[in-house]
Amino acid sequence: MGRFNWLRLCRRHWVSTMPVEWTIDGGDGFRKFSTVFQSLNRERALHSCSFGTGKPLDFMTPGMSLKERYFHSTGSHFSAKQDYYEILGVPENATRDEIKKAYHALAKKYHPDANKNNPSAKRKFQEITDAYETLQNPEKRREYDTMRAGSSEDMGYGVNGAEGFGFYGGSGAKGFRYTYQTNFSDSFSKIFSEIFQDEMDQFAPDIQTEISLSFSEAAKGCTKDLQFDAFVTCDSCDGRGYPPNAKVKVCSICRGSGTITIPPFTSTCHACKGSGRIIKEYCMSCQGSGVVEGVKEIKVTIPAGVDSGDTIRVPEAGNIRRQGSQLGNLFIKIKVADDPVFTRDGADVYVDSNISFTQAILGGAVEVPTLSGKIQVKIPKGCQHGQLLALRGKGLPKHGFLAYHGDQYVRFRVNLPIEINNRQRAILEELAEEEINNENESTDEGNWLYQQLSTG
Repeated sequence: MGRFNWLRLCRRHWVSTMPVEWTIDGGDGFRKFSTVFQSLNRERALHSCSFGTGKPLDFMTPGMSLKERYFHSTGSHFSAKQDYYEILGVPENATRDEIKKAYHALAKKYHPDANKNNPSAKRKFQEITDAYETLQNPEKRREYDTMRAGSSEDMGYGVNGAEGFGFYGGSGAKGFRYTYQTNFSDSFSKIFSEIFQDEMDQFAPDIQTEISLSFSEAAKGCTKDLQFDAFVTCDSCDGRGYPPNAKVKVCSICRGSGTITIPPFTSTCHACKGSGRIIKEYCMSCQGSGVVEGVKEIKVTIPAGVDSGDTIRVPEAGNIRRQGSQLGNLFIKIKVADDPVFTRDGADVYVDSNISFTQAILGGAVEVPTLSGKIQVKIPKGCQHGQLLALRGKGLPKHGFLAYHGDQYVRFRVNLPIEINNRQRAILEELAEEEINNENESTDEGNWLYQQLSTG
């Protein structure tokens, strides 16, 4: 299906009705057909696409009138020569003996040994042989009748209508009129839908799930066991879709290839669903699909530094559609729990450290937690309430750059004593009085220590 990837670029709304006309050269004359596409866009999206005719299709603008075209030839390109019953000259309900009798009569007439100077006899003999081999075999005949009936419904053989193609014989031959009607848009849409469906069938659906992590697990990374619902291989048939002893026949429609080609399009064979085999016995557990609903268990490696809302993709860990299709992916959405100590902002982390007012004034050291353990940090002299101290590189790993880390910030919170003894009060009052004397420009109202003592 790779050569149809360009179709994905075409816009979805190919749903306008417009006349389409193209020319096919060949034979004794020319053929010109016109019909209506109901599933193609107005923009000549496939202007250069050739339908096996050697000539491009030119998508015409809407509003042009439909015309019935005729051609002069001794045979029809869409002729009944492709109808095996007409080739052998027998009715649709002919018995095997009648088919055999008709075949022997025609084979004797058109055998190449009896028509050495007539090249067309060889082609005719091959058509007769193909028709006989199909209609004489009950199973092949049943499949052919089914396909023929479906084609008749899709294409409307023998119905004269506005969308029909009118053909006239000429060049001295006895004139005939053969009307071939088809809703070409339906056929064309079917081809395109099968192409896209074939592409979709190659990939199983993805799975989305969620996993909860602690702050420590998200910061350092971890390995988690994860269980989730998924379509898994059927154990009863090992994903084949049929029992081990089932009778397997080569598909007579695609002859085992699994694909049907109508140049330039190739799509999955509808009879065997692309397997190339026809199997009438199906696994009772999976009903022939090869997959059942189950539970998957996998180990997931969580990289360090993930955050809530991040999504981890695990390739081919999702659903299974059928045997031979590509496994779906697993998408895991991360949810990180809040931590009582650390607060996160991207790759940076914050931690609060409580210090006394004397430490804030005099400075000192305090022990603070980090992601890698506790460390001692210096308290700057005159530290203010809410002041931050940066610890470079002590934060979380940055996304995609495990060698680079964010920073950790220590937020100092100055705690004032609720109660003090007489000695402490005396010392503080002396300190406050000294500050007043030394700061001539300061007033009592502006002295913080004096205010604290006066209100105590």
